[in-house]
Amino acid sequence: MEFLMPDGALVFVDIDTQRDFLAPGGSLYLADSPRIRPNLARLTTFARDHDIPVLATACAHEPDEPDPEPFPPHCLVDSKGAERIEETRWPGSLVLAPDGTFEPPHGGKKTPAHLTLQKRRYDLFSHPEADRVVAFYAHGEPTFVVYGVAVDYCVGCAVRGLRERGHRVAIVTDAIAAVDPEAMPKLLEEFDAMGVERTTTDAVVGAGG
Repeated sequence: MEFLMPDGALVFVDIDTQRDFLAPGGSLYLADSPRIRPNLARLTTFARDHDIPVLATACAHEPDEPDPEPFPPHCLVDSKGAERIEETRWPGSLVLAPDGTFEPPHGGKKTPAHLTLQKRRYDLFSHPEADRVVAFYAHGEPTFVVYGVAVDYCVGCAVRGLRERGHRVAIVTDAIAAVDPEAMPKLLEEFDAMGVERTTTDAVVGAGG
């Protein structure tokens, strides 16, 4: 599906672009990382240059925390692997801890340029404040432009949750990666059936942007 820049606002949704997934040596390093990192950089730069708010998520696990999947320990709180990669790092991000309470800055009159919602599970909406945060960003009925990792886990949960709540969603197909790359075509077909728009980095930022 061709993505056309909508008349309304955009909100970028940066899912778990952390070192353990995208940096060599990361405990859950994804093979497609070299392919998508330049596009993640372009999207981040575009957001900064055009005042597009970024709602980011970050896995934030404790060492003794059980994982529902048999993955090795990853994105442990305060570890190097939990940091965002250089391409998506945003100094001054408003960080909402896994049990934190969302307090909109300036009495709700100003949208944070970048908010990092830390979570202990795959799903963005597993955070107790996620619905409040998303509703805050949804004023003006924007398109939520989703990218990051991993499509077969955290990205998929975010896409489904946003669509279930009635939001317009576009997924940047050249800025996403999966734990199992062979699962990607079927997942994209599922998203198509849900009314999710497919797009690319060029289509979002403009060729050469």
